[in-house]
Amino acid sequence: MKDAKTQSNSRLLDRLYVGKWGIAIVAVLRLVVGGVFVFSGFTKGIDPWGSVYKFDEYLNSFGFYDYDGLLTFMAFSVSAVEFALGVFMLLGAYRRFTPIAMLAMMVVMLPLTLYIAVTNNVADCGCFGDAVSISNWGTFWKNVALTVALVYLAMFNRRVKNIYGFAVQWIVALLAFAYILFVAWVGYNYQPLIDFRPFPIGTVIATDGGDEAVEEFVFLYEKAGERRQFTLDSLPDDSWAFVERIPAEPSLAASDGSAVREHRPITVFDTDGNVADDVILGQGEQLLLMFPSLSDIVIPFTYQINETYDFCQSHGIDVVGLTSNGKAEIAEWNDLSMAAYPMYVMDDSELKMVARGNPAAVFLRDGAIVWKCGMQAMPIARLDEAGSLDEAMGSTTPRHVLYFVTAIYVAAMMFVLIVNRTHSVVKFSLRRVRKSRKKQVNLQPNSEEKEE
Repeated sequence: MKDAKTQSNSRLLDRLYVGKWGIAIVAVLRLVVGGVFVFSGFTKGIDPWGSVYKFDEYLNSFGFYDYDGLLTFMAFSVSAVEFALGVFMLLGAYRRFTPIAMLAMMVVMLPLTLYIAVTNNVADCGCFGDAVSISNWGTFWKNVALTVALVYLAMFNRRVKNIYGFAVQWIVALLAFAYILFVAWVGYNYQPLIDFRPFPIGTVIATDGGDEAVEEFVFLYEKAGERRQFTLDSLPDDSWAFVERIPAEPSLAASDGSAVREHRPITVFDTDGNVADDVILGQGEQLLLMFPSLSDIVIPFTYQINETYDFCQSHGIDVVGLTSNGKAEIAEWNDLSMAAYPMYVMDDSELKMVARGNPAAVFLRDGAIVWKCGMQAMPIARLDEAGSLDEAMGSTTPRHVLYFVTAIYVAAMMFVLIVNRTHSVVKFSLRRVRKSRKKQVNLQPNSEEKEE
């Protein structure tokens, strides 16, 4: 009876897994599911502070507060697990474990995202960080599709070969975890290696940032029934007939003729709630100290902040503190840290968008963001030797770091693959040589045929 039932189940599985089509389906699902998990883990890992804020929002919606240590652990671990599982799926590593582990995650995420979609108590799921925003219902149906795909993969993923051999799968796992955890560590201590937020380097955040809106136009011309848009300096010849002038999207041009910069002025208030338009300077150098939560800042940071403030004062750099806390918390902070810089208030979400970290530092020149970093990355030891903050920070950009680390990761993965599969290539080549020789021997006439 059991044998008959087993055979029936086997026939059912064989119908679902149809020969070469089954291999193709598994390969496509590996690419799709693995790609989604890699992208999700990478976008979370690139910006761990964003994940901390999003997980905090999730917990607050259920009535849980003040779990800072847990939030940081979740930010690192969730991004690492998602990224590593995605790599395993793409490469066919741990073929039995990977789809089951992913399904276990979906068991948690499906009811959670359904609840959020129904109640709408969290504005955005944050599954792809700030890189891609998906509606709550879109997130739920995305998870439904992933779950269906993972059920199929849980049944048939083992029938398709892996890229890396079993003996080196642990190295694949080690490299994946090491890569994404390093990216997350840099994002947590410095700033995200890719900035998906609306305040990237070069953005003018001063109200009077020295940039003026310039009204531009494109011109519609017609030739032989064809209509095309040109600017005045791009018209190819005089054979085109002018039709009309069309206002282009307004841009912001720097008053000194330098490159166009995006203008996103931030709103700052004094401690009494009045708008303070002149806090962010449109001319000169300025350092903004960003404090999303004054009560969560550890005491050693006060030394770093005060040392940085002293350096700025001696080099003519204005310093301003910005926080989302109230007047009482600011007064307590000033008393605790002996802050000599003025403190102002801004919206909590906007504060966290400008820079990640608690505290963080943002350096402005003529109202535009030059660089930003978490205060723990501020090179206090180099301030005495440096002639400027720029010199102390160095010239290496976050994106260059990402390119370098990614190149090392890819090179290491390729090296492991070559070492792991060289013997297979050699065996295959030798087998082909033997077959070729055997074929040549069979084609040669035997000795009796030669005599005849």
